[in-house]
Amino acid sequence: MVRAGGRPGYGARLTGPGSILAGRYRLERRLGEGAAGIVWLARDMRERGLVWAIKELDFDMFAPGERGEALDLFEREASMLMRLRHESLPRVVDRFTEQGREYLVMERVEGPTLDQILAARGGPLEEKDVIVWGVQLCNVLQYLHNLNPPVVYRDLKPSNVMVHREGGKVKLIDFGIARRATPTRKGDTAAYGTPGYAPPEQYAGHAEPRSDLYALGVTLYQLLTARDPQASGFKFRPARVHNRGVSELMEALLADCLQHETVRRPSSAVEVRERLFQAAAQQVRPWKKLLRRLFNP
Repeated sequence: MVRAGGRPGYGARLTGPGSILAGRYRLERRLGEGAAGIVWLARDMRERGLVWAIKELDFDMFAPGERGEALDLFEREASMLMRLRHESLPRVVDRFTEQGREYLVMERVEGPTLDQILAARGGPLEEKDVIVWGVQLCNVLQYLHNLNPPVVYRDLKPSNVMVHREGGKVKLIDFGIARRATPTRKGDTAAYGTPGYAPPEQYAGHAEPRSDLYALGVTLYQLLTARDPQASGFKFRPARVHNRGVSELMEALLADCLQHETVRRPSSAVEVRERLFQAAAQQVRPWKKLLRRLFNP
């Protein structure tokens, strides 16, 4: 796989199905692409029966002047994930460098993304299901935001939320642009994020925990309306215009999350979660079964 005569160039395709990395991981197929690289399905040759997802920093995806930043983002993701412990975050088990490329070995999550679930439905999803996923997202955002310093995810969207086939638990994937918030510094971050999901302040180079609550609001709005937010221009019509099944409490919560000014949004993921509980209790009759799903997703 290495070019004859020396170290491989970044333009060469070094890995592919059948490649063995770190003398241990045999790549089987490509699972997808994230903000900073390719994700492979790999079989562990030391631990029989184990399979992993391996993320490779692929320099072919970046212009020469962007490669340093791409490597910095990948290293940030790796160091962060190695320390995080939450049921809605993928478990990272190994990190290594090989032939000039960086690799991250993590738990493989079986299941579709919320984006794929929405596409398969071909229309708005039911509020009771959206509430269950929303509560789990609030739980993981609460964990990240309560770290010292807080970790702001900054790229919450349906394609970055995977629903495990067993039990329906969500996993927040692709931490390529997450970072620690530094409230005392102005302009603490570059303007990263996905258009339509990122709040106005991220385009000004700033992000804080309530920036994630805006993206959460956009995500819930999209699931409930099946409307692509990337053409919204920060303007969202009431969800009930597109889906009469959206409850008034949910409508009010979405409106608050989607406020342009951070101080007008809910104060925390805990507040959003409590309001989702209220929407569940009022909308569903009988609602005890749904509440059991919320407390034991």
